[in-house]
Amino acid sequence: MDAKQRRQLVINILNKAKEATSKEAEQIKANKNPTREFIEEHVRRYVLSKYLLAPDVKEDDIKALASLSLARTMKLDVKLIHELDTATPCDHATSESTKKVLLLYAVQKDLELPPNPEKLSNVTTVTELVDYIYEILGGEDVSSMES
Repeated sequence: MDAKQRRQLVINILNKAKEATSKEAEQIKANKNPTREFIEEHVRRYVLSKYLLAPDVKEDDIKALASLSLARTMKLDVKLIHELDTATPCDHATSESTKKVLLLYAVQKDLELPPNPEKLSNVTTVTELVDYIYEILGGEDVSSMES
C-alpha cells in the first residue's frame, strides 16, 4: 500500500468513526425519556467508536480505553505507552489524560449537556459517564460518583 492509499484508508476509518459517534449521539438526543440501559448502550458505542476501538471491548476505565486507543493507532504495546508517555510541556499531562478530557468535552458538546466541569471531572469510567448523562437526561440522581 502506498502513502496515498494509506492516507485514504485513514481518512475512511476516521470518517466512519465520526459517523458512528454522531449516530449514537443523535439517538441519545432523540430519545425524550431514555432508560439508563438505553443510555449505557449508546454511550458505550459512542466511546468505543470515538476511540476507534472494537465494539466488543469490555474495559470500563476511560483512561485504560484511551491507552488501548493510543496503542491501536500507534501500533504499540499499552505498557510501552505508559512508560513513554509523559508530555512535560503540559504539566506532565499524559496522552491518555488528554484523550479522556477531549472525550468528556465531546460528549458534553455532542449531547448538548449543560456544562458541569466539577462533576464531569470526577468521571473516570464509562459507567460513571452513563450515570452522569442519565442524571441529566433522565432527571434522576443515580450517581455512582460523588461530587
